[in-house]
Amino acid sequence: MSFSIHKLGLRTGNARNAQSQRRKARQGMPVFTAVLLALAGLATALLLGMVIALGAIQLTIMLAGLLIFIPILLFVDTKKLLPLLFIVVFFVSGTAQYFFNLRLATWMASGLAALFFARTILEKTLANHLVKDQFGDSFAGATRIVAAAWIYLAFYAFSIFMGHASTVQLISVLRFCLPMFGVLFAMYWFQWSDRRLLVLWGGIVVIAVAQLPLALYQHFFNIASMGWDSVVGSFGGNMSPVLVLFTVVAMLYVLARWVQGITPVSHVVGMFIIGLAIILLGEVKAVFIWLPLGVFWVVRRKVLKNILVFVMFVALMCSISSGIFMAYHALYWGSHTKTDTMEEKVNSVGGYVVDPNGINYVTGEISRGASLALWYQDPVPTIQERLIGYGPSASSTSQNVGRGYVAARYRNLQIGATGLASLLWDVGILGTLVYLSIFILGIRQGARYVAHSQAGPERLAMADASTVTLILLVSTLIYNRTMIDEPSIQLLCYFSLGCIVQFSRYGKPAADSAKLPPQRTPGHTPHGVLA
Repeated sequence: MSFSIHKLGLRTGNARNAQSQRRKARQGMPVFTAVLLALAGLATALLLGMVIALGAIQLTIMLAGLLIFIPILLFVDTKKLLPLLFIVVFFVSGTAQYFFNLRLATWMASGLAALFFARTILEKTLANHLVKDQFGDSFAGATRIVAAAWIYLAFYAFSIFMGHASTVQLISVLRFCLPMFGVLFAMYWFQWSDRRLLVLWGGIVVIAVAQLPLALYQHFFNIASMGWDSVVGSFGGNMSPVLVLFTVVAMLYVLARWVQGITPVSHVVGMFIIGLAIILLGEVKAVFIWLPLGVFWVVRRKVLKNILVFVMFVALMCSISSGIFMAYHALYWGSHTKTDTMEEKVNSVGGYVVDPNGINYVTGEISRGASLALWYQDPVPTIQERLIGYGPSASSTSQNVGRGYVAARYRNLQIGATGLASLLWDVGILGTLVYLSIFILGIRQGARYVAHSQAGPERLAMADASTVTLILLVSTLIYNRTMIDEPSIQLLCYFSLGCIVQFSRYGKPAADSAKLPPQRTPGHTPHGVLA
């Protein structure tokens, strides 16, 4: 008995000593960490001071970015980094480029996207052995989308080795074309709470509303000296289409919430008034397709149930489109449509964009139709080059990194004027089909989810807005090349695709899943949740 008491006393003493040592360690660690941080901060300040003394602003910005990279990569998880990515890409980068003429602002957006991609991979690697997914009923559809994305990335990597791009061209094309895929993978690998996604969609609406004062300033103070394309909001030079499309997406999300009965009609009317004001200031002809198509998709169930409602919808959209057309004519086209024939009027307003012969050999500008016609009529490529292309950046016409392998043959012509033409030149028919399949599968899965899911109205509104966003973005492949190398459109695209993947892959929202106890069965380990 005395031996047991003595043994128990030894154990108690050992436990106290262990607790004392841990307490001392906890007390000493902050001091040690503080000293390390102080030394690191001092070294950073000295290094930055020496670089700043050289007077090289670009080198200073690049060094600051590299110094910020490591701590963000290690300590900021994807769920906290994505809102920052939204702010930088949708607001800060383009504003810095437009108002402060900071050309490196484009690197800010793509660099942060690359950081997000790296953090996503790191987080997945560290959590892979600890976390298992809670699959929803339609997880197979989400897996097919991500599988198509990986096939495209593998095809893209293969085309790099088969291509003719220089190292500088490859760095340029890789930083613009690939980093935003990290958003899709983050929303496939990790379960996000609906609250986080609602905040992000709400951020899209807030940023869209914030475009109005910027567009007003640009219209009344810069349009005379910089031309029509100067109204770009916070999206950077010559990005009027991005401004208008982003605004349309925000309008459609608010409309989708009204359809689900969670937003009053007054909010919809207010958002549409602000959105239409931005559209009138932006002058983008594609809005005559984007807005009616998007509104019809969101309200399709209400419109198609009753012929009278359908007629009223058509009349309303015709009235809105007519109003936009008359405003554009009065503000922008009046002096350019005073021609003699109807053909000339149609061509001056926008018919030139589909002209397969619309090539200006002096300025190098070509129409959308001509960009595809050049690829189709090119006599040089073999069957291999038709199928897999000439490699990334082959159609690049950038002055900074030099003209691509194919672009050099066409001298100053902008052969990659559209995303579809650029894909056909760079990755060929097979690569283009794989790329398109990512979004076709996403649209199909989103439509199925909205039609058959028993999810709540918040989720259905986000899923429907994501689906129609993908539809509109795919249409831009024959309108411009923003899907290929514009971070703001790519972020909007892969976030929308990621929402569809998230809702399809996981069952109940993370907050709801946490409330339910795991169901244990013999020989079965309950799934974990990464909220």
